[in-house]
Amino acid sequence: MPYSNVSSPVYSSKLLNHTFALSWNKPVTVKYVPPPSNVTYNRIVLTLDTTVQGVQYDRLVHLYLANTEIWRSSTIEPAGKLSHSYAQKDVTLYSSLFKEEGSLLVQLDNLVTSKLTGAFNVTVNALFFNDAEGSKEARGHFGGPNSSYPTFVPLTPSNVGDHVPPIVYYPDSPLSNIQLPKVNYNTTKLALLVSTSGNAAEEFWFSNIVDQYKDYFLPHDRHFYGHGSCRVINVYVNGIRVHSTNPKPYVFTGGVSPTLWNPIVSTGSFDLVPYFVDLTPILPLLWESPSSALDIEITNCIDDDEKAVVKSGIGSNWITSASLAVWEDETIDDSFGTLESIDNTTAVKTFAIAPPFSGMLTQILKASYQNSLLSNITYVYKDGSQATNITSFESSANQTSLIIITKFGDSQSDLSVLKSNLTVSQLDPSTLEPIKDFTMLTNNTLKNKLKFLPPVKSTEEDESTDTDISFTTNLTVKFNVGLYSGLNPMFEIKSKENGTANFTISSAGNHGTGTMLHNYTLSKADGSLYSRVALADNGTVVYDNITETVSSLPVEDEIANSPVLSYFSEIAELDWLTQEEVTEIGYFLGEQETTELVNFILDDCSLS
Repeated sequence: MPYSNVSSPVYSSKLLNHTFALSWNKPVTVKYVPPPSNVTYNRIVLTLDTTVQGVQYDRLVHLYLANTEIWRSSTIEPAGKLSHSYAQKDVTLYSSLFKEEGSLLVQLDNLVTSKLTGAFNVTVNALFFNDAEGSKEARGHFGGPNSSYPTFVPLTPSNVGDHVPPIVYYPDSPLSNIQLPKVNYNTTKLALLVSTSGNAAEEFWFSNIVDQYKDYFLPHDRHFYGHGSCRVINVYVNGIRVHSTNPKPYVFTGGVSPTLWNPIVSTGSFDLVPYFVDLTPILPLLWESPSSALDIEITNCIDDDEKAVVKSGIGSNWITSASLAVWEDETIDDSFGTLESIDNTTAVKTFAIAPPFSGMLTQILKASYQNSLLSNITYVYKDGSQATNITSFESSANQTSLIIITKFGDSQSDLSVLKSNLTVSQLDPSTLEPIKDFTMLTNNTLKNKLKFLPPVKSTEEDESTDTDISFTTNLTVKFNVGLYSGLNPMFEIKSKENGTANFTISSAGNHGTGTMLHNYTLSKADGSLYSRVALADNGTVVYDNITETVSSLPVEDEIANSPVLSYFSEIAELDWLTQEEVTEIGYFLGEQETTELVNFILDDCSLS
């Protein structure tokens, strides 16, 4: 997404130039010096310039300032050649941190060996702008018309100094009983920012199998991770759940098939945006008591099923940092209020079946988390006036996952549909009817069909027993997010990536081909539109078209009510799937695969 006037900063500073080679657990600390006092700015953009040559995995990149993570990104995979990437991020939200001298910590855990030869040369620059409107997102848009930029309280700080990253490896290290600070009475907004992403056994959590069947295909040399295919981030205050959201299913540059993401990366892989949790309704608790505690949980959903007997947990590791953003209004003298009510509901359903000798597994998982809070807060201003805000806060996280594995693990089909919602409504004190409301909607869809090809030996001359592992994949990743004032959109982002690849993992060197079509559209309330459509084919950009008018993303035609699909829902007793979800499964599978699935379930029923 382009930034206005990015080529005309009023001040710039090179923060870092460093080569990360053998840098595992060796982050780099540099001194940060703010712009001179005579420089006026209201927007800050960081740039990340990376060059690497040779062979290397994709790696995470973390930037921390004053014990607060301000940017999480990732690197490219060089695929044996000189490769370069460039990314930029608006960090105006963290303006209060950039006004003071401090320590900037950059973490890029990398290993260099005889086979992994790539070292990352990284340059980080800070660009300061003086725009006409500044950054509404960081100031009044979130905190109120008289709010300054927020200050930050690290909740996962390093206990041994600025040279150690302020992160937690969850679940090996818990995120529980975090003591919340007492905040000032002129605080108008409080937000928890959680930066987290699944790695190692949790990188592709959306394709994981329930523990009962995770080793089902091991006799056929097909390995799957466990704990199921659902993850939800839950936040608790004093043991009561106050917020739920879905983690974004990131696909990094080495994900699924590296040839899909060369030279255009997946949306979001260079900017892993923190999850925004509105904690404003709990302000009365922090004004009254200094002992409130926060818990952050990443659940696998199936443990929250009321029928679950044995808890499965999740795998390692979710790299997580957290901080509080505090907005204050200097015109406020005092405040008081109550958290009137908290209500939440949870519903989880799981269907998994793998008949003996069939070589097939079907897994369907559906989860829904709903939370509702109502707060009543009165602010007393220095001029003697008062303002009472009765506000409702509603958050929800919904997921539907379908995994079908056939041919003893050689054919894998995954579908994940994730929907998150956060609605904040100001209510009329007399009627409790909404006066105004803001809603953030986030939808993610990931579809992947992967098929392994018969194994072959690396080369005829190779005397080793190593064999090549080859597969084909057809991947679709969709990401939609929108912020709405009532029914009026303030901005909408629509992203869709669809591609196919052939890839071979070989001791002689991995190789393959890939084609990916990228669609990206940004629309704003002021009517401005940004649309970009790009096609990458085997490492070459075929076209990259940017226009000022919206290029609508293709919408699938309404699928006719399939009798086979309806029968599938009935015989599997999946009445907890909505018609929309059943239709999405129909899009994904098609009539032939759905018929095969029905026959498979019928055969299994005849065995029982």
